[in-house]
Amino acid sequence: MKKIILSIITVLFSMLSMAEKDYSDLVKDYPYKDSAIRATVLGTPKDQMYVFKKAKGPKVGVVKSNKKVPDVLRQWKNYEYGIWTQKKRAPLMIIISGTGSLYNGTYALYMANVFYDRGYNVLTFSSTSTLPYIVSQSTNSYSGNMTDDVSNLYDIIAKEIKKQKENGMEVSNTYIGGFSLGGFQSLKIHELDSKQKKINIKKSLLLNTPVDILTSSKILDNYLVKNGIYDASTLEKYLDNIFKKILFDNSIQIKDMNSENIQNILGRTELGDKDLEVMIGLLFRFYSANMTFSGEVFEGSGDRLLKGKDVPKRFDSLTDYFLEGLSISYAEYSRDILFPYINKTKKTNLSYDEFKEMFSLKSSDAFIKAQGNNIIYLTSADDILMTKDDFKYVNSSFSNKVIIPYGGHTGILWHKEISKLMVDKIEEGGTK
Repeated sequence: MKKIILSIITVLFSMLSMAEKDYSDLVKDYPYKDSAIRATVLGTPKDQMYVFKKAKGPKVGVVKSNKKVPDVLRQWKNYEYGIWTQKKRAPLMIIISGTGSLYNGTYALYMANVFYDRGYNVLTFSSTSTLPYIVSQSTNSYSGNMTDDVSNLYDIIAKEIKKQKENGMEVSNTYIGGFSLGGFQSLKIHELDSKQKKINIKKSLLLNTPVDILTSSKILDNYLVKNGIYDASTLEKYLDNIFKKILFDNSIQIKDMNSENIQNILGRTELGDKDLEVMIGLLFRFYSANMTFSGEVFEGSGDRLLKGKDVPKRFDSLTDYFLEGLSISYAEYSRDILFPYINKTKKTNLSYDEFKEMFSLKSSDAFIKAQGNNIIYLTSADDILMTKDDFKYVNSSFSNKVIIPYGGHTGILWHKEISKLMVDKIEEGGTK
């Protein structure tokens, strides 16, 4: 009888710990509560960020390419990653960057130091949407096949962990996490590892992770389309207007013009939400432009950018290719370029609906529900890349979730309270 009572009490406590908590008062001082766009672009004020005991840059690991890299792309022939090693045995946090972000990008470094400060070994990896990965490591000419990218990145991470252990890194438990696309791929790698067990991942941390990559890409592209940006010429006119606003703002001094101060500069200009929408949409176009150009270079031909011309040489100007590439949305790239390429090279006959499944968390629904508290999903209620249906899915499928009422897409992640919370969530249950 005592055993039965103890079992019931244990289950009740377990259910209470899984109950959804109210985090609405956690970041009351956050300034961009009324605009998800401004939160996305401007992030978090510096005085609200996590204060490190001693921030540290990474040791750099290198994964060399095992394929022939065209001369015009050779500056990206190596895929680098960041390494932070504790002096004694410690848990390992693997961090995968979001779309277009490098292993040493601003938020990757910030997140790495949060975990390093809390006693973790850390490895950071660049997104599979960056040129170092596309050129050096992608197994396809046209990058973006999510299944292939996840499998390949998983193998890379497993090999590099083994290398770091041989170099003296002592690891207890291993966790994986990432922001935006990096969170999506963290979940997929966690699922793959549950079968192949090359890493033995205990938990995954998904930060502002879209439920569906293709849906989120359409949202981003619409920021350009609805504001009249369709091609390179309309984009050029719009950018002229934005830069004039910055140029003639008397509150901005020459000394302010540096990359570390860009958020402060944008916050002080008269740029409205529409202007910031265009900037977000434009940033995403860079990635589809990179994928299209590098794909055509590896193939040696293409009708979108090369248009019958020879592959440019190393020191040739790429400006015209780049501007033309900005006319290609990610939705267009995935549907008109990547989808037929996969069917052709893999000799498959995937329907477009089957193709789209690899870009959705719903394809991992059984794994998500089976893992329960081992998958942590943290996002903002006003994340610009999420639809109402996406939030319905999150609420029904993720048992261990944190939804902050504001913060846009990744803007709230810089806040010291959220930085602390994401580590606390990993350590719940005394699993460090």
